[in-house]
This record gives sequence, C-alpha cells and structure tokens, in this order.
Amino acid sequence: MKIKRIRLEVKTVDEMAVDFKRIWREADKVMPASNAEEAICFDSVEDMHKFLSPERIRLLKTVHEGKPKSICALAKLLGRDRKNVTEDVKMLEGVGLIERKAAKRDKEKVELVVDYDQIRMDIAV
Repeated sequence: MKIKRIRLEVKTVDEMAVDFKRIWREADKVMPASNAEEAICFDSVEDMHKFLSPERIRLLKTVHEGKPKSICALAKLLGRDRKNVTEDVKMLEGVGLIERKAAKRDKEKVELVVDYDQIRMDIAV
C-alpha cells in the first residue's frame, strides 16, 4: 500500500517566516528525496479545515478509485460543477495531492492521478 505523508501545521506568519529563513540558510545541504518531508502551513485550524473539505477528500477518492479521464468526467462522477472541480483540482495539484499526466493513448488529453492509497497527516498546532 502506497502512503502519501504530509505534515499539516497551523502557524503564524512570523513563525512561517522564521522557518523559511532557516530552510533558505540550509538550502545547500541537499536532502535525499526519500527523506524529504512535505508540509502545508495554515494560518488557522479553520483554514486547514476549509482546505481539507469533505468535497476535496471525496474528489481525491473518486480520482483514485474511478480513474476519470478528464475533469469533465470527474465533475460528472461527483455531480458537481466543472468550474468548481477544476479549481479544486488545481489547488490539490499545487500541494502535490493530485497529478495531471498526459494520457497514454492521446497526448492531447490529460489524466488525473492520485498515486497513493492513503494520506497520513501529522497535524502540529
């Protein structure tokens, strides 16, 4: 079973700035990809909850199980408006939870991919 590990944190802007400066100073120390940790920071628990809305979690599950061949097909499976699904896909893609790949048979089309079976989240507050 493939597991996606992501650390979710609630931090102030000042705390995020301190982290950014530390990471920038340590940028020359290359970390192997297998040890790299993904983190998503939020200003508040409410923002984190909005990001991981039930609709976005359902979208990830639908892509993983249904393997729709397009955003239109995904929107139909979800019974949602295509524009809203597109926005959710872009947001989830931006943080690495969903991937768009060129379709194997038709290079003009894009396949949506959720290449893991679970998301493990460590929530630090």
